[in-house]
Amino acid sequence: MPDAVFVVQLDDLQGFVVQKRHPTTLILSEKKLNLIFYEHQQDIEESLKVSEIEDMQIASYWDERHPGWFVCYVLRPDDDVEMIREDLTSSARFILELMKEAPDRVDLGEILQRGSGLEVLSEEQLFASIFLTPSTALLLEKMQEEGVERAAKLGIWLKDQIQSETIELREAMAPLMDAGIVKVEMIGKTAEVVFLLKDVFSYRAPPVDSLSFALQSFPGIVEDYKQRVGAFFTPPPPSKGYNPTLPVDDPNSPIMEDRRKLSGILVKSLYYKILKALRSRPMTLAELEEKTGLPNEVLGSVLWTFESERIATQFKEQELWALVTNPTIEAFFPEYVLPLVSTKISEKQISQEIASRYLDHLGRTWSEPA
Repeated sequence: MPDAVFVVQLDDLQGFVVQKRHPTTLILSEKKLNLIFYEHQQDIEESLKVSEIEDMQIASYWDERHPGWFVCYVLRPDDDVEMIREDLTSSARFILELMKEAPDRVDLGEILQRGSGLEVLSEEQLFASIFLTPSTALLLEKMQEEGVERAAKLGIWLKDQIQSETIELREAMAPLMDAGIVKVEMIGKTAEVVFLLKDVFSYRAPPVDSLSFALQSFPGIVEDYKQRVGAFFTPPPPSKGYNPTLPVDDPNSPIMEDRRKLSGILVKSLYYKILKALRSRPMTLAELEEKTGLPNEVLGSVLWTFESERIATQFKEQELWALVTNPTIEAFFPEYVLPLVSTKISEKQISQEIASRYLDHLGRTWSEPA
């Protein structure tokens, strides 16, 4: 474990502000903070860098999701950075997310002692991020119609849809590229082409694993638990219940609104950490605190959100929390693009070379092991 840890924010007006430190006796000079910032100036994405600054060996972490923020560790002389790099990075992600959600509840000493951390964004979270930016969601809908399209044509279409000349196609396309939904490739010398490789389906799944665990370990709640789940998915007539498979064209429909709401929850890493814990089984607050490393107050706040959004439910007598619906986003093979490609070839909208490259990309994407 490092000797010390501190969290720095670069404020436009105040300069470097040390927001948290452990131990509190740690003293940091402006020179040290400037040198740490300089190390990360050229970084675009996530990075952990180690620097010898005066009498300290400091590992500093930065990522694009928290611009202007740094988590820094003062290492011991015998620390093998490569051995602990993953642990330091995971811990730094956890600290920054907790600083964003509940800064007053950040106890750096406890976080280090417990080894609390966060993994990189999951594939499911990357899928969810697509639906949080209207222009990105529009591009996905357009690619579902086209399958393959020239980037220049897409750029013109997007500007017309958004009614803005300043929007950048690459910026709007980034979440789709990061999630592996599309691939952009230069074909020939001038044709930059966008290929749709995956499509995604967002829905609330029944909490099957949690119900199965309850049946074996918490028989006292099983009937009540089944009724609560059934009241959402299959309520008695005249209620229709939840059916995400019905075709929806209205962007303001409840299902579409629910998709945006669920995506906003999935991309929040602390929320996702709690959701993942509850997917397997019902848990008490104490068990969730042990599993996630999150303070009780943060857990309570997130669970209240889950309850109000009909994601989780509480069994007060047993002091248990359980999923009543399981927000899920899955990728699937866009088989509907195959006749689209055939039509585009016959109408000379795309060349044989572009079509061949598209089929090759689809084959590689779906033949490789997940």
